[in-house]
Amino acid sequence: MKRERYACAAFGVIACAAIAVMGCQSTETTPIASPTMASDSLVGRWGLAAYHNEADKARTEAAAHAQCNNPYVITKGTSGGVMMHLADEPQPQELVLKSAAGGKTYLGPPGAAGGPRDREVVSLDSDVFITRWVDPDAASRYGTMIYVRCKPKTS
Repeated sequence: MKRERYACAAFGVIACAAIAVMGCQSTETTPIASPTMASDSLVGRWGLAAYHNEADKARTEAAAHAQCNNPYVITKGTSGGVMMHLADEPQPQELVLKSAAGGKTYLGPPGAAGGPRDREVVSLDSDVFITRWVDPDAASRYGTMIYVRCKPKTS
């Protein structure tokens, strides 16, 4: 009888210890907020250029503005995203804005933020947005992309 009591008590101690250890394991996740920008803010006609060296950013922004005579057109997607090209893809696909921990925003196909087919949105305002590919190979080939909103044509 005494042995059974000790076995039962030992089992209780082990069970409590296991529960305590499980409680110590972090199940905490960083809350992911919605993107601070709407996909609609990307719809429009954009001059597009890219750079590899940060020192070339201002010159590249001017080059992107000059591309408005042959703009890159971003249209609204059917599911709330925008139609744009992915790296090495000839046809545009619907991309969505996605938020991640640390306040980063990504633009890419539906799925987890920061995937290899995504671009990080480095900055965005009403007239200019800048993206950088997550995939190192795409980033090395395409560089940091600057989109400059083209002004409406006046007749």
